[in-house]
Amino acid sequence: MLTLLAVLALQAQVADTSPFRALPLPAANRVRSASGTPGPDYWQQRADYVIRATLDTAGSVIHGSERIHYENHSPDPLAFVWVQIEQNIFAKNSVTYALNQPPLHFAGGAVFDFTGKGFIGGITIERFRAAGRELARTEYGTMMRVELPRPLAPHGAIDFEVAWHFPVPPYGGGRMGRIGTRLYEIGQWYPRMVVYDDVHGWNPLPYIGAGEFYLEYGDFDVTLTLPAGFVELCRTPWRCGARPNGHGWPAREPPPSASKSSRKRRQPRTALSAPRAPRAGNFGRPACATSPGPPRPTSGGTPPAGTAS
Repeated sequence: MLTLLAVLALQAQVADTSPFRALPLPAANRVRSASGTPGPDYWQQRADYVIRATLDTAGSVIHGSERIHYENHSPDPLAFVWVQIEQNIFAKNSVTYALNQPPLHFAGGAVFDFTGKGFIGGITIERFRAAGRELARTEYGTMMRVELPRPLAPHGAIDFEVAWHFPVPPYGGGRMGRIGTRLYEIGQWYPRMVVYDDVHGWNPLPYIGAGEFYLEYGDFDVTLTLPAGFVELCRTPWRCGARPNGHGWPAREPPPSASKSSRKRRQPRTALSAPRAPRAGNFGRPACATSPGPPRPTSGGTPPAGTAS
C-alpha cells in the first residue's frame, strides 16, 4: 500500500506531456477573448519610419539615417525600448558563429546559409537621440536596449533620430548579400522597433538568420541614393515605379502621390544592381530584388495605400 501511494505521489509530480492535455490558457478579458481573438480593449503599438540611406559601392557600405515615430498604445509606461539591429549577426561575437547553424535547404535547390563564411562586420550606431539628447543604450547581439529619458506614458509618443552604417557582407546570410559591387540584396538593414504586445510584453528574441519577421505596423517613407545606373526592385504588392495593375509607369512619368496609409508588418527589403548620374529613388513603401534594367523615373510618390502580407 505504501509503495502504491508513493507511485501515485510521484506520478502527480510529473508534468502531463500528452498532446491532448489541457492548455494553460489565460482567462478571457477585455483585451482578448478566451479563444485569443482581440477584444474591445485590444491594442497594438505603432512605429512610423522616415529612412534615408546611401549605398557606397567603393566600400560596399550602407550609410543611413532615420526618424522613428513610436506610439505607446499599451496600458503600460515604458522605461526603455528594444530595437532590432540584425546586421550584428555578422559581428565578431555573433551568436551565429557560436551556433554554427547548418544551412536551410528548400525545394528547387535554394539554400539559405547563415554562416557568413567567417565575414566580420556588424552595424555601427552613430547616434540614437530623442529631443536632441543622446540616449543610453546597450547592445545584446542583434538586439539593443535603449533607456528613455523618462517613462513613455500609455497613449504617449516619442520621436527617435538614428544614424547608422554597416558593411554589406560579400557572401551574405539569409536575405542579405552581394555579388561583387554590381548586385546587392539588402534585408534586415535598418534599426527598427521590437514588438511590444499584450502576450509577452517585449519580444527581444535574437536574430539568428533562420527567423521570420514580427514587426509593428506603421508607415514607411524610404529614400535610397544609389550610384548611376543602379535599379531597385521592391518587396511590396507594387514594384518600385509600377502601377498596381502591373502595366508599369510610362517613361519619365512619376507615379502619382497617395496618402500615407499603407501599413506593413514586414521590413523594407531591396536588391540594388549595376553601374549612368547619381539619383535617388523615393519609395513610400518598403523595398526587394534587382538586376540592371532600362531607365525609370528617378523619384516617385508614395504607392497606393494597401496592406502587404
